[in-house]
Amino acid sequence: MATTVTLELLRNYLERFGWNKYQIVDEPHEQEGLLRTGWHSPEGDGGFTMVIDPIVEKACLSFRVPAVILKPPSELDREVLMDLLQAIGWINYAIILGKFSYDPSKGEVRFSIDLPIDSNTLTYDQFIHCLHTAVHTVESYVPFLEAIASGQIRFEEFYEVVTATARPRLPAAVQQLLNELERLLQEEARP
Repeated sequence: MATTVTLELLRNYLERFGWNKYQIVDEPHEQEGLLRTGWHSPEGDGGFTMVIDPIVEKACLSFRVPAVILKPPSELDREVLMDLLQAIGWINYAIILGKFSYDPSKGEVRFSIDLPIDSNTLTYDQFIHCLHTAVHTVESYVPFLEAIASGQIRFEEFYEVVTATARPRLPAAVQQLLNELERLLQEEARP
């Protein structure tokens, strides 16, 4: 079964949302390429790259935010590495959509949302939901993961903070972005 999720559809959804800065990248040995885009973190020094990849051969669509942290195990104390992995495990337990992962060969922490596409159509609302979730989750948890990876806080401190409130406090600019996403979704839902 062929999927109806194409780069053209994803590009149109990005542009419809108003996210016009992206690159279409060819991938050798794959039927479709991928979209590379990103955003600047309002509270951080830099930004994040997002890769939106329709993996047609596996009938999956992946929203990946690679290299949110790069800390090879050789640069981490064992205790800090265990705290980082425990925090990633707890976050994955707590969130519904998406996951953080750690690649010990490179020390890369990344976030991804992977969903089956088979012969299904991906709606604009579903696309925006995944985009919103990726941005929100990365902005909410990466500052904690960075603090743990740099040894500034321990897992126990992180756990105490995130379980003390139902939802981590967001920087004002991130909350504005989320409010705008919600407003656009409501506009789309109106007849």
